[in-house]
Order: sequence, then C-alpha cells, then structure tokens
Amino acid sequence: MPFKIFNPFALNYLKPLLFFNILFCIFFLPTLCFAQQQLTGKIVDQESGKNLEGVNIYIDGSSLGTITDKEGVFKLNVEENTNALLIVRYLGYETKALPINQKGKLVDFGTIDLKLQPESIEGVVLEADPWSREKKLRYFREYFLGEDYQEKDCKILNEDKIRLRFRPSKKELKAWCEVPLQIENPYLGYIIEYSLKDFSINFTSSKRILLSGQQVYRPQTFFLSGSSYFKELKKRVRRRYIKRREETYYGSIMHFMRSLSKEKLEENDYRIFHKRYERPLYQYLKVNQKENQSEITLLKPRLTILYNNNLDHQSFVQSAYPKKDSLMFTIDNYGNFYPATLFYFGGAMGKQKVSSLLPLNYQPPD
Repeated sequence: MPFKIFNPFALNYLKPLLFFNILFCIFFLPTLCFAQQQLTGKIVDQESGKNLEGVNIYIDGSSLGTITDKEGVFKLNVEENTNALLIVRYLGYETKALPINQKGKLVDFGTIDLKLQPESIEGVVLEADPWSREKKLRYFREYFLGEDYQEKDCKILNEDKIRLRFRPSKKELKAWCEVPLQIENPYLGYIIEYSLKDFSINFTSSKRILLSGQQVYRPQTFFLSGSSYFKELKKRVRRRYIKRREETYYGSIMHFMRSLSKEKLEENDYRIFHKRYERPLYQYLKVNQKENQSEITLLKPRLTILYNNNLDHQSFVQSAYPKKDSLMFTIDNYGNFYPATLFYFGGAMGKQKVSSLLPLNYQPPD
C-alpha cells in the first residue's frame, strides 16, 4: 500500500456512501517495552551510485525519523513487527515507501537507490475549470484538515504549492503537490510534513441551477493518500498540548484499534451494536493475539461503536466489501492496521482528519 496514510473514513459523517479513505496509517508509543528492531540501510543516487547525505528517513505517520550520514547510511529503532511503511524522501528525488515486514532485531534494507524526480509536464486540458482557486481551496481545507481546522487554527504554510483542478464532466476535484505540505497545528502542538500522493472529491450535481447559471454540486465521496511525519511545534511540550492530545486520543480510531488488539474494549469503555441491538463485544470481532500483533476478523459488514456511553462519540465501521461474509486484518503494536482499504469509519471517528491526527508513537500519560 504505497503511501497509504490512514484509514477509509466517512466523508459526510452520517451518510455511509460518503467516505474518507486515508491510508495514512498513523499511530503509537516509544515508552512501552515491546521488542525493538533497528532498521539500517544506505541511500545512493541511482544513476551515479553516489552516497546521499541528509536523506529523510521516517516511519509513515509517526515522529520517528532520522537522516542519512555522509556515507548515506541510516539507523532507526522501531517496534518489532510494525505494519507501517519506511519512507525515504530527498528533495529532487522520487520518494520511496518500503514495507517493514522482516523479523529480527536488525533489519538491513541494504542499498536503496533513489531516482531523480522527472520534471512534471502539464497535460493538455480539454475543458475549462469553472471554479475559482479560493472555492477549490475551501473544499480542500475542509476535507483534508477537517471541519474544525479554523477552530484549531490549523493551517497549511505552503498552500501556494497546492495545485487544484475541477472537471465538470467527471464532477471531480483533484489536488496534488510536488513538495511536502507543511502543516502547522497549534492546537495539538505539531508540525506535520505531509507528502500528498492523491486527493479527490467526487460530487453529485443537483437539478437546481443558480441565478448565475452555475450548476449546484454536492460532495459524495472523498479519497486521500500520502505519507506524514510529525515534529514538535515547540522544543518544550506545553501542558495544553499534553491535555489536548489526551482528549483527542480517547475515543479515536487509534485508541479503538489498540483496545481491540489487546481485547480491552470493555475496560476502555467501548460498546458494540449491530442493527440497533447491543452485542457481546467480540461476537462479530474475533481477535487472535499473536506475538507483537493481532489478527482481527470482522464478521458483519457494519457495526456501530459507542465510546464512554456518549452519543457524541458514536461511530460505525463499514466494510468496503459488504457481500463478503468476513474480512481479516492485522493490528500491530502501534495500533496501526492493515490492509486499511477493507473498511472505513463514519460518525465521530469518521470526522478525524489531519487536524486531529496523532503520531503513531503517541502514548497518553499514565
């Protein structure tokens, strides 16, 4: 799942047809005592074989990262058996996303060659874009950052680098960016570097026509993929950041997945419903715990999740393949789950966009 950065979520949180597919799988914990792996490798230019110094190496969706030394070598410690991707990014070169699927204390990626980024050439546009840049940016901000991005004062610092195009014939808004987006989130206290791979919103058109003669469009489905790396906004983490991160964490997808993996749904105040009736927690969510990860089998196409008996925290998980009798996925020690394309979340969990994201290695205070 190259650059798959989070999980499919509901786009219009109460309508199951609208979904937010972020395969950006982002989660958990440097302080817990799980088995550690050291990732090593060497980065070189593909054409010349020259060692590349200062290459960014990080775990997708985390604050775990490093850079290569003068010899092009890197070393990075992670939790063993993670499903996350190792991202290799260097200005002017194509970014690589490498699965971490080897066992053992030491994982050597060997020599990784990077290819120079080709100059982008704009394709021929055969139809006019009737939307203003500001209108397209409003959609992008809302569905990328989240509906509450203004309340959190969350902003994209290099917004001018984003390229946007609306195609009336396809009823589709596309966005792309050739450099990582720099996102400042003063609410949670992070700077996020986000490499946008794909962004699209598909619309339905209404029969209603405005007085200006413009067609009325409504968002229907949404897709986002990319990779992310978290940095602290301040050298010293402020108390308000710690409090807000904790509040954001509880009841989140990350919290739910970690609770499910360890069979602690009841302990962590979750209830499961199917067709309006409460069900035993693991009747339709079978958990098979293994070393450093759990295999989960989802036995119904849709389940409702209630956290802390609070209707404001009501969510649902919806299979992307409702005709299948069951779906199987794995959860690692970070709470990262794979494949993320099998299902999506709606309701409270579906509202979680970039302004609500926590890094993979986040751990709440004891």
